[in-house]
Amino acid sequence: PDGIGVLYLQFEALKKKLYQEGLFDSKYKKDIPLYPGKIAVLSAYPSAALMDVMQTIKSRFPICRVIIFPIPVQGKDAYLHIVKTLEYVDQLKFNTIILARGGGSLEHLLNFNEETLARTIFDLKTPIITGVGHETDFTICDFVADMRAPTPSAAAELAVPDANELQYALSALKNRMFLNVSSGIADRRSRLE
Repeated sequence: PDGIGVLYLQFEALKKKLYQEGLFDSKYKKDIPLYPGKIAVLSAYPSAALMDVMQTIKSRFPICRVIIFPIPVQGKDAYLHIVKTLEYVDQLKFNTIILARGGGSLEHLLNFNEETLARTIFDLKTPIITGVGHETDFTICDFVADMRAPTPSAAAELAVPDANELQYALSALKNRMFLNVSSGIADRRSRLE
């Protein structure tokens, strides 16, 4: 096989190995917090992927604090820097980690198919969402992560609620509560009379 074919065979072999070891098993997936106060975003800086993540979080849930941790997303041994950064961030008590990278060829996504990085992601205490590549791209990291998003902006959407929807739901609850109280008062008044 050609270079791409060899990469694909290596990808499939590692995927099978980690699957058999249980690293993809849903019983190990951590829940993503519904209302995070602090999110760590690991991505290239500057990058379109990072901008997408930041804009999405700001528009959906602006009260969330977001800290950016720049990482190399391609090149020889970039995964080693990602591993070190993840291990460091995992000690900082974030609610969620987002690992984001824009799309690319199999060679460009190579660092996200490294066994060392996959095992680091599996061992994290902090829930992690991956948004690596485009919708059709899958990496080993995606299978190990607590949640996989098809794009970086989709990862941001999965990480935070929509504040506008929350306000709408709160208004509906307030109206229902007001009606229940009014109805209860009217009922008791009628019985009293």
